[in-house]
Amino acid sequence: MTASVTVILFTLFSFAGWIYETVENVFTFGGLYLRASLMLPWCPIYGVGGLVIVGVLEPLRCRIMGRMPRWAEIVIICACVYLLTSAVELGGSYACEAIMGYVPWDYSHAWMNFQGRIAPAYTLRFVVLGLVALYIVYPLVIKRARRNPQTTCTIAIVIALLLVADAALQAAGVWQPVKDALVPLGINHW
Repeated sequence: MTASVTVILFTLFSFAGWIYETVENVFTFGGLYLRASLMLPWCPIYGVGGLVIVGVLEPLRCRIMGRMPRWAEIVIICACVYLLTSAVELGGSYACEAIMGYVPWDYSHAWMNFQGRIAPAYTLRFVVLGLVALYIVYPLVIKRARRNPQTTCTIAIVIALLLVADAALQAAGVWQPVKDALVPLGINHW
């Protein structure tokens, strides 16, 4: 996987996570509650999780594909996605706490949660997202990148600059996360 593909996948997974959390909050809370740690619409923990899933499981999937029944492959991949997303979310919670001073999610109300940082019900949802990342998004991005590597590189550079600028401007106090920008619009943020 090239650096350009990595940047594009990270961004797609981060944006998909932002969409997932925004839609979930509409159904959970009955309103538009946007979740983001940066000004732009992306949740980096989903980007990290997606890259870990693709980086670890794509080689495994290629090795076991065709050597066992398809259902067995899916069961193994699902179990691996479950373990990987649990590890990423747990590690991410500690990293967020160390860097930002708080954990952006709280599963303390969920069954069998661990310190409110991970819970089986949420991890099962991430398994579905992980399967979409591995079996749909990754192959499509790879196919596009092979077809037009120059455009892929240009897009990746623009995305990387946006992400770095977003994080740097927020760290410098130039702007606050989405919550402050959306209050005048009547949109809530956690």
